[in-house]
Amino acid sequence: MPEVKREVRPIEVNYVCDACGQGMMSQSGAMDPQTGDIEHSCMICNHKQTFQWRPYPRIDHIGIDEKI
Repeated sequence: MPEVKREVRPIEVNYVCDACGQGMMSQSGAMDPQTGDIEHSCMICNHKQTFQWRPYPRIDHIGIDEKI
């Protein structure tokens, strides 16, 4: 199958803390290779939360004509 190319732009994806509702979550530990769990902590209140396979913050890419 031939290659297909399209222009994209980067976007930053953050997760707002579920506890305080203001701080952004930041990865605070390595991913567990068995479960995919990644520990994060809030930059304001230090609330701990675990996400699977998705670190925050991260950079995703969307098409030039796509809306966020």
